[in-house]
Amino acid sequence: MELDNLDILKNIKHVEVPEALYHSIESRLEANRKNIIPLYKVGIAASLVLSLMLSQFYFLGLLSKIDQSNNDFELVEVNNNSLYYE
Repeated sequence: MELDNLDILKNIKHVEVPEALYHSIESRLEANRKNIIPLYKVGIAASLVLSLMLSQFYFLGLLSKIDQSNNDFELVEVNNNSLYYE
């Protein structure tokens, strides 16, 4: 019985495929490869963003130290004794 099934498969004719079909598939694959961003470019962009963030934190820390040093004056307390004289 299995041999009959295999004999049926031998009688199948091959399908002729036009040459343009292969080229269209190949061009679609090339178009997909062009849209992919390389990993080294992603790494460069991530390192730039990280370095900008770290430099911003550093300079903001320096500015806050400068602002704190400019605000080192003491508040003068004024006693209001107006209630004592009433």
